[in-house]
Amino acid sequence: MRLKRVPQDTVFYERLSDLVAQMRQCNLVLAELSGIEVSERRQVADRLREIGDQADEDMGAVLRALRENYITPFDRNDLYLLGHHMRDICHLLHGAGFVLASEAFDQLPSGVLETLAVLSNQTDHTSRMVTRLPGKLDQWDYVDSINRLTYQVEALQWRMSDAVPNSKRGLTYMAAVSQLGQAFVRAAYGFTELGKVVAAIAIKES
Repeated sequence: MRLKRVPQDTVFYERLSDLVAQMRQCNLVLAELSGIEVSERRQVADRLREIGDQADEDMGAVLRALRENYITPFDRNDLYLLGHHMRDICHLLHGAGFVLASEAFDQLPSGVLETLAVLSNQTDHTSRMVTRLPGKLDQWDYVDSINRLTYQVEALQWRMSDAVPNSKRGLTYMAAVSQLGQAFVRAAYGFTELGKVVAAIAIKES
């Protein structure tokens, strides 16, 4: 395979934008899950698996672009890591949705809606970061915002896992709440890992 020596900047930004679109779809499904009956949740949650499959295909397109282009807009490893962590976030959100669809939640725990809003906010920040990336590689504001939002998710997990009200609903409910809180935190830290790559780009390129 011959590598192209002319920079193909747009192809990389287009593929990253595709991954952001999958992240947005995950957020929309999670929001839908929070507002429907228990009996309908599992079917809706299955859409997250399809979104994850599409994110895998989008990441495959990033890899093909890396193989086919000799010159890239910035460090090749950082381009790979951006796509990798964005794809990973889609799968982490899928995991959160799987737990959220549990029949244990006849009523969602306190803090779920707020957590979903924070995760959606992290996706919004990521979308703006990717949109600005062609002209601005130094995006420390993104890194700081993502870290702050991750801390918010952690704080909401503590509220969600409050043992006193949850114990009244039984051990199954308590276990499900614990799993859900952990899944939300893992998803938030997926954004933090993405932020580390953005920080690395800023350090190298600014």
